[in-house]
Amino acid sequence: RWPHRLILVDNGSTVGVGEYFESLSDRATVVHTEENLGFSGGVNAGLLHASGHVLLLNSDTLVTPHWLTRLVQVLEAEGLGMTGPVSNRVAGPQQLDGLEQMSSEEAVDFALQRATTHSGQHTLVNRLVGFCMLIHRDVATAVGTFDERFETGNFEDDDYCTRVRQLGHGLAIVEDSFVYHHGGRTMAAMGLSGTAYHELMERNRQRYEAKWRVTLPREQFGTEAREAHQAAAQAALDRGDAQGAIAALQEAIAAEPEAAGPYRDLGLILLGAGQQALARKCFQQAWDRDVDLDGLADLIQRCDGP
Repeated sequence: RWPHRLILVDNGSTVGVGEYFESLSDRATVVHTEENLGFSGGVNAGLLHASGHVLLLNSDTLVTPHWLTRLVQVLEAEGLGMTGPVSNRVAGPQQLDGLEQMSSEEAVDFALQRATTHSGQHTLVNRLVGFCMLIHRDVATAVGTFDERFETGNFEDDDYCTRVRQLGHGLAIVEDSFVYHHGGRTMAAMGLSGTAYHELMERNRQRYEAKWRVTLPREQFGTEAREAHQAAAQAALDRGDAQGAIAALQEAIAAEPEAAGPYRDLGLILLGAGQQALARKCFQQAWDRDVDLDGLADLIQRCDGP
């Protein structure tokens, strides 16, 4: 273990988070903002109190044994600017498919298994996602704060990674470090889901493109894209390709996260494969989004048994 400072940022919370953080003030530095400053503003409020290597960690994460030790080891041994873990819900190559819903016990068990099969492995990349990001002390000093022109969230971490690479520092995914990510909780609480979320992403994408004078590929989101992915999933099932159907339904969920149908369809595939526990979690996700979805109550009852 090494000396560390825990910095807790209450970024304009209204649900008792500030009071809870204050109860920990004897062992942590607590920072309060008067309003929600978005991801960049919240991070910057914490960076004012940081020194040494800097670890950014979202509040909707669950860490697993030795996750940070592995991030630090690769950062220092390889002389890198930044490292990040793999996760169940994250954009890009850090994503591990098929792990959308896990209990804390399942996350720990998976992390231990992953650490065995991928011990000491890392992958060099051009970007890391800010939900969990370790920044070398020298890089944190040289690059400075996050750019607050990126409204609320999205692309501020891409921007930071670009600035790190411009200084000649490498980035890597640490393949034996796993952090579970619930994902989207803050955005959803702010009413930024579905179309509103993707409109926010597009605005920030345009800001990134203007700043760096690049054009990024557009991903398809919304109801039309979701329905197309669901149709692709059905076509895959018709030809007996269950894995292809699962992949298409995951794309459907990403295209329109608040839609219940893809979760139900994914649960049906899992139920047919005898994976009742995972199917039950998918049906619950569908229930949380639309309690009136046809047949959903019966499907949940089937998973629960007599």
